[in-house]
Amino acid sequence: MFDIFVIFDENVNRMTVSVTTPPIPLSRGHKKRSRTRQLLLDAAMQVVAEAGEGFSLREVTSAAGVSHGTFYNYFRDREDLMDAVVLHTAETFAARLQTEVDTPDQAVRFAESSARALRASAASPGTMRAVLRLESVQRDLLISGPLSYLHANLVDGHRAGRFTSVIDDATIDVVLGAMLLAVRRAVDGETDDDYVSTLLERLLMTLGIEAGEARRIAAAAVSS
Repeated sequence: MFDIFVIFDENVNRMTVSVTTPPIPLSRGHKKRSRTRQLLLDAAMQVVAEAGEGFSLREVTSAAGVSHGTFYNYFRDREDLMDAVVLHTAETFAARLQTEVDTPDQAVRFAESSARALRASAASPGTMRAVLRLESVQRDLLISGPLSYLHANLVDGHRAGRFTSVIDDATIDVVLGAMLLAVRRAVDGETDDDYVSTLLERLLMTLGIEAGEARRIAAAAVSS
């Protein structure tokens, strides 16, 4: 069906006919393809969470309830599936983190963003178990994905003089390593507000924030 608009321009004595077409809705076939692809991604996440990277494609198709041949209608091979899992994982986690913390104070931003990331991990244990099983996903999250704020925040904070510790590879490894271990605890239900507050306080102190201020910032981040 077309929408037709007739416009008469008195200045040039000309009539213009504009024809617009509404967006074409997705066909039943497109919707089915989208659902099947999502089934395979969800199944891959489940299998990876349970078995790690040593899974077989038959385990994925079995969990998804589709034939082995159907898999190749959506993914070229195992590597293509893994690339999609990485992207899907990063997008899922990013959606839970929502918007960035809006504050010019790098120490507060670091603490609040980290507290939010740990809450998101605890709220989505299946997704994060897959993350912890896949080294490539961890790298994507930490370097170019939703957790890349950690690295950028540390560098910006040091440049601004907020973090007085040297932000070298060793410091970054300490912070990122602590966060990944904390994510593991969160996924297993082993974290509470006291743990998160203490963790953030210690990390802030590692970055050069005075103990009393680090404690205040961490407590505020956990309660926000």
